[in-house]
Amino acid sequence: MTRLRPTLLCPVCAKDLTHPATGADVDGWRCANCGFCAPGNATYAELISPKGDPTANHYSLQWGGKLGFLDFIQNNPAAKTATPGSRLGWPALFKEIREHAAKEPIWVYDAACGFGGIADELINERTADQLIYVGADIHSALEIVRQKVADFDRCGLMIRWDITQPLPVKEQFDFVICRAALHHTPDPRASFRSLCASLKSSGKIAISVYRKKSICREACDDALRSVISKMPEEEAFAVCRQFTDLGKALQSITEKVRIDEDLPLLGIRKGEHNVQELVYYNLLKCFYNAQFGERYSTLVNYDWYHPEFACRYELDEVKAWFDENRIELVEAYSIEVQHFLLGRKGPSS
Repeated sequence: MTRLRPTLLCPVCAKDLTHPATGADVDGWRCANCGFCAPGNATYAELISPKGDPTANHYSLQWGGKLGFLDFIQNNPAAKTATPGSRLGWPALFKEIREHAAKEPIWVYDAACGFGGIADELINERTADQLIYVGADIHSALEIVRQKVADFDRCGLMIRWDITQPLPVKEQFDFVICRAALHHTPDPRASFRSLCASLKSSGKIAISVYRKKSICREACDDALRSVISKMPEEEAFAVCRQFTDLGKALQSITEKVRIDEDLPLLGIRKGEHNVQELVYYNLLKCFYNAQFGERYSTLVNYDWYHPEFACRYELDEVKAWFDENRIELVEAYSIEVQHFLLGRKGPSS
C-alpha cells in the first residue's frame, strides 16, 4: 500500500520542500527553488527557530523532557479525568477520528500539538495505516514528543511552526483540532482564520478556549499574571508552586461554605461550596489534584499564570468566529473554565 504523506511547502517561496528520503541531497528539508534549508527528518521539520520568543520558551519547558508531562499521562491515564478536556467534546471526536482512520485515509491537523496528548490518543496500531497526522507547535520539544508516541513514524509529521500563520502543507485536512491553545496567541480570532484555511470542504474544525470568569477571579488572575509572566521560565515555575500549596491546603478543609442566595456580581451561585472550589472558581486559580501531585499541579498553575497571552471569552464571541469563516456550527457548550466548539466547513467556503 502506498502511504500518503503531507507535502511540506517552503516558508520563503511556497514551493515543495524535499527530504533525503525523497531525493534531497542534504540532511534535513530543502527547497530546490530558493535554497531554503531546515533541520529535520522524515517525521520532523524545524521550519522556524523562534529564539527568545516568550511563548516558545514557556512551552519548551512545560512540554519538554525535564517535566515529562506526556510520560506522566501515559503512565497515569486516569489523571486525564482531572483535565477540562475530559469534560468537553474531545473524547467523542477522537473516537470518531480513530473509527474513520481504521477504514479510510483521514488527514488531521493538530494545531499547537503541545505535549503530544492528541497524537497519543489518535495514533495506534489500528489507525496508523490510514491516518495522516500533522502536529505543529512553536516550542522546541517536538522531537522529544514525537519519539514518545508509539507508531508515530508510520503516519505522523511534527512541524515547528507558528500556528498563527497558515500551515505550510499543500494538502487540506478532514479534521483541524486546536485544543486549549488559541487563547495563547496574540490574536486568537485571526489565528482561527488561519486554521480554517487548512480545512477541506465538509471537514470539521474543533477548538476549546478559556471562558471569562467572575470579576474577582479575572482581576486577581490578571494582576498575578502581570508579575509572573515577566519572570524567566524556571523562576516562574518555582513561584507557581505557591498556588499548588494553597490549593492543597484549602482542599484539606472539609467544612462547606453555604451561600443562601445567588451573588451575581461576584459570580457565585447559592448553595453549598467546597472551600477550595469556592476560591478556585471565584477568586484565584490555585489548582491542586492528588493524582497530579505537586509537580504536575504546579505545571497546571504555571500554564495559567506564565504565558504572555491568555485571552478569555464569552461563548457568543467565539461563535462569531465560525460565522465569519462560514463554518457551520455543529456543537457549542461551556463548562466552568472553557468553551468547546465544533463546526463543519461548507462546500463553497
